[in-house]
Amino acid sequence: MSFDHKRGARATGLGRGPVMGLVMLGLLAALVALTGGASRFDAIQIIPLRSLAALFLIPALVFITAQRAKDERALLVLFVCFVSLVAVQLLPLPPELWQMLPGRSEIFRLDAALGFEGVWRPLTMTPTRTWNVLGSLVVPAAGLLLAVACNASSLTLLRLIAALGVLSAILGLLQVISGNSSPLYLYELTNRGSPVGILANENHAAFFAACSMLVIASLGIRVREVPGRAWERLVYPAAFFLILIAALTGGSRAGFAASLGAVVISALMMASTQRTRQGHFAASASSRWLDKHPRALLAFPVVLNLVVAGAFIALDRTPAFRDILASDSFADLRWSIWPVVADMLGTHWVWGTGFGSFEQVYQTYESAELLTPRYVNQAHNDWAQLLIEGGVVAALILIGLLVWLARAVVALSSRRAARVQAIFWISIFAILGLSSIIDYPLRTPLFQLVGIWLLLALSRDLRDMKAT
Repeated sequence: MSFDHKRGARATGLGRGPVMGLVMLGLLAALVALTGGASRFDAIQIIPLRSLAALFLIPALVFITAQRAKDERALLVLFVCFVSLVAVQLLPLPPELWQMLPGRSEIFRLDAALGFEGVWRPLTMTPTRTWNVLGSLVVPAAGLLLAVACNASSLTLLRLIAALGVLSAILGLLQVISGNSSPLYLYELTNRGSPVGILANENHAAFFAACSMLVIASLGIRVREVPGRAWERLVYPAAFFLILIAALTGGSRAGFAASLGAVVISALMMASTQRTRQGHFAASASSRWLDKHPRALLAFPVVLNLVVAGAFIALDRTPAFRDILASDSFADLRWSIWPVVADMLGTHWVWGTGFGSFEQVYQTYESAELLTPRYVNQAHNDWAQLLIEGGVVAALILIGLLVWLARAVVALSSRRAARVQAIFWISIFAILGLSSIIDYPLRTPLFQLVGIWLLLALSRDLRDMKAT
C-alpha cells in the first residue's frame, strides 16, 4: 500500500480549492515560525501571534464540515477536554471548598488575617498565568481546526513541518556565522552564539532539528512510490543534511544525541523500505535514472555538507563536539530541584495548582540551598509538571491521547507495507516524549502547532490505510 498520494496530490482546501487551503496553512506556519518559538509568557511576540492566529479560526470555523470533524473526532474531543480543564480551573470556588484543597492553607490564613475570609477563589493558584495559558491555546486550536477544514493530507502537513525545519536550519547557520550580536536572533532572551533558528532555546532548536530530519526521511520514502517526483527526491537528502549540519553546530548535548538518533532511525527506515517503483512504467527518464543510481541521491548533498562541516570545524564552530563531556551547572540544577518537584507532585497530583502556576508555586517550596542567580521557571520535566498543574484530570487526558497513539501505531504495524511509517511515528513521538523528560519543548507555540499537525498526519495515515 502507499500513503495518501492521491490525497496528497490534491490536498483539498478551503473555499476556492486546494491552493487556498495550502496558502492558509502556509501563512499560519509562517506566522508561528516568526513569533512562536519562545515558551515564556512575557515574550512580546505573543501579542501578534495570538491576535493573528485567532483570525485563522474564522475560515476554519466557516468551512469545516460535520463529516470532516467526525473523521477527526478523537483528536477534537481530547483537545476540547484539555481546553475545558484549563477553563474550569478559572471558575471561582466557595471559600469553604477552596481551603480544603492541598497547599491552600497558608493563603487561607493570610486571607483571614487581612479580613478576606469570604473571598471566592478559583482552583488555580495563579489566575493570571492560567488565563495566559488559556489564551495560548488559540494557536494549536487554529492549527487543528484549519487543517481539518482544509482536509489537508498527511503529505501536506509533513511537508509544512519539513519546510519549518529547513527554515530554522538556514536561519540557525546564519546566526552562527554572524556571531553573538547577530540581528537574526528573533528573541531577546535566547542562547546567543547557538543556531537556535526560529526558536529561542538551543535545546528546543536541537529537538526540532531531530524531528525535522525524521519527517524529511519519511517524506523521502513516501515520494519514492510516486512517479514523476525526481526533483523532490533530490531535495529531501539535501534538506536532511542541511538540518544535520545546523544541529551539529549547536551546544545542546541532549539535542546532539537526539539528532544522532534521528540519523540512525532514518538509516533504518531507508534500509527497511521496499522499492515499489518497479511497476511504474510511465516514469520519466530522470526518475528511471535515479532508480538505477540511488547513490546519486546522496552524493551531491553529502559532498556539499561535508564542505560546510569542514568549514565550521576549522572555525571552531562545533560546540556539540567540543562540549560533549563538559559539565553543565544548570543540568546539575535540574537534578537538584527534583526532590522539590517530587514534593510538589505528591501534594498536588489530585487537583493540580493550575496551568502556568509552576514558577510561583515552586518558590513556596524552594529551599535556601537551591537559591542561585538563576531562577527556575519550569520543572524541566513536562510529564511531572503536567500532573502538578493539571492534576489527575490532566493525567486522564494524557492517557487517552497515549492510548489513541498506541492503537494507531499498532494498526499501522499490522500492515507490512506500513511498518516503515510505523517506525517513523514511534520514533518521532518518542523524541518528543523523551525530550519532555528533561525539558519543555511542547510549551512553545511552534512545537504545539507541529505536535497537532503530527497527530493529525498520523490520523490521516491510519484512515488512508483503512481505505485501501
